[in-house]
Amino acid sequence: MEEIDKTFREAVADGRIHGAVLIAKDLTGKVDFSRSYGVRSLREEDPEKRPPMVADTPMRVASCSKFLTSIMVLKCVEMGLANLNGGLEKLLPEVAGLKVLTGFDDAGNPIEREPKSPVLLNSGLCYTLTFPLLQQYRKWQGLEIEQGYDNLDQNFKYPLLFDPGTKWAYGPSLDWCSRVIKRASGLSAEEFLQEHIVEPLGIDSDNMTFELQKHPNMQARRGDMTFRGGHTFTAESSSPGTGVLQYRDEEYWHEDIEPHGGQGIYTSPESYAKVLWSILSNDGKLLKPETRELLFKRALTLEAEKSFDEYCEQFKAFVPGVPVPAEIKHSHSLGGMLTLEDCDGDRWRQEGNLSWSGLPNIMWNIDKRAGMCTIWAFHMKPWGDPICIELGTKFEKAAFMMLKQ
Repeated sequence: MEEIDKTFREAVADGRIHGAVLIAKDLTGKVDFSRSYGVRSLREEDPEKRPPMVADTPMRVASCSKFLTSIMVLKCVEMGLANLNGGLEKLLPEVAGLKVLTGFDDAGNPIEREPKSPVLLNSGLCYTLTFPLLQQYRKWQGLEIEQGYDNLDQNFKYPLLFDPGTKWAYGPSLDWCSRVIKRASGLSAEEFLQEHIVEPLGIDSDNMTFELQKHPNMQARRGDMTFRGGHTFTAESSSPGTGVLQYRDEEYWHEDIEPHGGQGIYTSPESYAKVLWSILSNDGKLLKPETRELLFKRALTLEAEKSFDEYCEQFKAFVPGVPVPAEIKHSHSLGGMLTLEDCDGDRWRQEGNLSWSGLPNIMWNIDKRAGMCTIWAFHMKPWGDPICIELGTKFEKAAFMMLKQ
C-alpha cells in the first residue's frame, strides 16, 4: 500500500482532490488498512487553518444510506414486523395505491393505469433523474423536478413507470422505507437506527444519525462538501474531471427533514466500515445468519436483471455500481448491486460482490468470496468524478492484491 499512500498524497498536493478516507479489512488479517489524506473542508481560505480529514470525519453519505436502511428493514422482517412479499396497503398505503404513468393526453394531463403487479418494498419506484416522463409529471404537479422538500410525499409521491418486478430503475423505495420502519416498529427511523445498528456495533450516536441538528459535536467535526466545478453530476459537465476545487454550503447541513432512508444518514467512513465488517464477518450483531444471506441473494427476475444491465449501459454517468465495468452482468439483492461475474479474475471484485455508492463519491463493497470489505470516501461532487473513480479503483485493486501476497 506504499504506492497508494504516495499516489493519494500527490493527488492532495497537486490539488486534484482535497481529501479522502480509505478503509479495507479482510477476514484473514492480511489486510487491515485505514488511511486519511488532505483536509475535510476548503471553507477557510488559509490552508493552514483547514482541519484534516480523518477516518471518523462525519459525512453526508447520501445513497450509502440505502444499505443501512436495508439492514433495518430486514431487521423488521426478522422481528416479524414486515413482510417483503406482502402488499403495502397497511404500512404504506400512499405508495400501495400508485398507478403506472403511460403518457399525457392532448390537454397535458397524465394518463395512468392500474399496475399488473403489486408495489412491494423492493420494487416499482423510480427517481426522476433519468426519466423525462416523470420530470413532465413533476411539472404537472407544480413541484420541483428533483427532491428539495422536507417530506417524502412532496419529494416522491408520483406514479410508477412500469409494473413492479418487470424492470429495474434507480428509485426511492428505500427512502419510503424509513416511514415503513416507523409504522412497523413504533420507533422512528432514527430511534431504530440507534437501537439496532449504532448500539450493537458500539458506534457513538455522534457518528451515525438521521438528525444532524441534534448532534452539535458531530456538526463541529463534519466535513464540508467540496465541488470540482459547479455540477452535481459528471453527466452535466462538458469537461469531466476539470474545474477548481471549491467549498459550497448546502441546506441539509442546517435543517433536519423527515428521515429519507435512501439518502439521509450522516456518518463517518470509520463507522460505516464497522457495519460492513459486521455483515462480512457474519457476527450476528445486526442480523441473524439466514437474514444476512438475503443481502447476497439475487432479488430480481431475469427480466429485471436484463433491465438493470440496460440501465447501467444507458446511464453510465449515473450508475451507482461504478467502478464495475458496464459489460459485467449485474443483479440486485435486498442490500445493493451484485456482480454476477468476476471483474478481473481473483485480482479484484469477484462474482457475488455486493456494493453500492453515494453521491459525494463514496463507495463501498463487501466481497464474500475474497473475504474483504472496503470503503473509499472523497466527500466531493460531482458524482462520478473521473479523478475520484480512478484513485478509488487503484486503492480497491491494491487492497485485493494484498490478499495474494
